[in-house]
Amino acid sequence: MIIKTKNFRVSYGDKTILSHINIEVPAGQFLAVLGENGAGKTSFIKALTGENNQTQGLLTVNAKQIGYVPQFRDISRDYPLSITEFVGLNFNQGSRLWFTKTEKSAVEQALKRMDLTTLGNQRLGLVSGGQKQRAFVAQALVKNPDLLILDESTASLDHEHKVQLLENVRHLQREKNMTVLFITHEIKLVADFADGYLLFENGQVKQGSSDELQTLTTDLTTRHSEDEVRNV
Repeated sequence: MIIKTKNFRVSYGDKTILSHINIEVPAGQFLAVLGENGAGKTSFIKALTGENNQTQGLLTVNAKQIGYVPQFRDISRDYPLSITEFVGLNFNQGSRLWFTKTEKSAVEQALKRMDLTTLGNQRLGLVSGGQKQRAFVAQALVKNPDLLILDESTASLDHEHKVQLLENVRHLQREKNMTVLFITHEIKLVADFADGYLLFENGQVKQGSSDELQTLTTDLTTRHSEDEVRNV
């Protein structure tokens, strides 16, 4: 298991976000991470990456390297780095202006994996939204992570680019036996790619298989429609 929890809990002061979480995530799976805003997804992900210590219970993460693509990136048109330089930031954090031979090879591989080789010299701020997202994923992949966490990485893309990004990630996940946690609200879209899901709801986490995703999609869609009617 790459992720395992036992009676895991996240709380801030007197406020409990998650409680009695018991899940087991096998290595090499593509899981959709679902749930409304405020349901605890971000708190859980921060615990996985070591950024959240407001926890109790057991959390085991058997990943030597974690790649993380945050939801928001402030990349304006005048951002000075090329795509290649941006992807390489995971190595030097801006402390030096060159790559070692090994690092250069890793950057080239990450660009190739995300179909960005011909765009490596382009300034990141001037490329399309879809190309930026692929660069963000390439940066997360550059150290060959065992666990890749994508936080709503398709939210700002049109449907064609959403599918292209997911197809690319799915291919890499299978090729490298990498575990992917894909945080998303787009259940119908991700159902075509995921092996299963983690649903965050009412302070609990339900784990399910890909076969259950279609039923879950219908249930959540119906529930959202009923909520909209009540709020009219």
